Amino acid sequence: MSATLPITGSMLVNSYRSYRTRSSSKVTVRLLTTVLLCLFLSSCRASDDTMGLDVVGYNHTNQDIGWFAVANGGGGYLGKHEQGGFACCASIPRKYMPGMTVTVRWGGVDRETQERVVEVPPYTSADGGHFSVHFLRNGDIKVFVTMYYPRHPDYPLKGDEAKM
Repeated sequence: MSATLPITGSMLVNSYRSYRTRSSSKVTVRLLTTVLLCLFLSSCRASDDTMGLDVVGYNHTNQDIGWFAVANGGGGYLGKHEQGGFACCASIPRKYMPGMTVTVRWGGVDRETQERVVEVPPYTSADGGHFSVHFLRNGDIKVFVTMYYPRHPDYPLKGDEAKM
């Protein structure tokens, strides 16, 4: 046998207030999510004279790299002999300027923070797909603006240096 309880006016008002609070919380969460998504998606947007490129790292060394950063964009963890560390974004001039350099910082995972200024080889705006950072076995660092990945025949790093 079930019992029916009477519903009072105050119960309806409290239920409505609870519904409005949950609804406004959902609206706030949705609005905040939308704003953050818009900021994230526009973070690689650049002005007419610059390109916003995703940053990707390649670790050719025998040591893990906990993190790295280049220009105004960073990358995540790079295991030894691994590709990864995709991040957004490096903003660079759309038109190559001779002698152009970027500062690469890295550290973590049993390493102190290190920093090196690296020259950027010539590129065109048509090359702009991503900004590749290679930590090489001999201690050098090479960077490229390229739309290709290492296995493509037109990728700028070749030969023994390109081996992971």
